[in-house]
Amino acid sequence: MSRTSVICKEVTGQARDFGVEQPEEYRASEPLQLMQWWRGTEHVPDEGGLSYVGFNSDGLCFYACLEDSDIYTKARSDNEKLWTLGDVAEFFVKPGENRDDYWEIHVSANDLMMDIHIPSRAKYISGAISWDDVVTADSGSTKRVQVIAAENTWAVELCIPWAAFGHGTVPAPGTVWQFAVCRYNYSGNLENLELSATAHFKELVLGTKLPRWAHCSLELTGP
Repeated sequence: MSRTSVICKEVTGQARDFGVEQPEEYRASEPLQLMQWWRGTEHVPDEGGLSYVGFNSDGLCFYACLEDSDIYTKARSDNEKLWTLGDVAEFFVKPGENRDDYWEIHVSANDLMMDIHIPSRAKYISGAISWDDVVTADSGSTKRVQVIAAENTWAVELCIPWAAFGHGTVPAPGTVWQFAVCRYNYSGNLENLELSATAHFKELVLGTKLPRWAHCSLELTGP
């Protein structure tokens, strides 16, 4: 059976070894492998990647290190539809089943960001909410990107402030959120695309002390 939960550890400081597979800052974090779950529970992409999630007093943090023999993008500015233009890492966070809204933040290999907030997926799909309504740049997120061409990899760290979710600080222990890390990996042009994701890691539990893989949750230790 596929693992469906992971403990999210508090991270401190800024990774001095940024760009490695697992920076010291995330040493206590469980690696989340990007897979192709729709092709089978053990199916890995040709070019793999690892991601990690953590938190600090400022917000929710993600780190990903991605294999990429042909780093490619035509994107030239923030809030373009980056996933249609080249290599990108996507970070989805829904702050609880009882809320309709979620954040979808894309970071490209050339250090651009598409920052969107969807207040209701149903209304967006129906057309009641337009693309112009959801494209935004006000999550307040910070990012870092580094390309390590000699090793055919690139790395990204994204930190989303608690304020983006309507919180002034780390949410109360036991809070359950949903999340996913996904990837668009293009090779040479926009016709050659490989997708991968941590899609079955779908829930986030903040601050609980439950056993490590107790249920479908991402468990954060308390502040």
